[in-house]
Amino acid sequence: MKIAIYQIAHRLGLHPKDVAKMVYDGDVTGEVPGGDAQSKDAWVDLLSLRNYIDWLKDQGRIEALRYQKSIRHIDTHINQIKRR
Repeated sequence: MKIAIYQIAHRLGLHPKDVAKMVYDGDVTGEVPGGDAQSKDAWVDLLSLRNYIDWLKDQGRIEALRYQKSIRHIDTHINQIKRR
């Protein structure tokens, strides 16, 4: 289940370049062709992103409110894709 980086990044409280860095570092599955994180072709896998956010919480590297907001937005997009 993939989504364009520019569609999800700001909802998570992140800049698209931050999500692209996660992809470059191999923390999250995705693709950023041409290095342009705001391109329509740049995407991230929602399940991989959700697992990464969970991992950040387990490591204590993300605050509870931001974690809950991120998971809520990711789950909303996953459910929208499943309904299609």
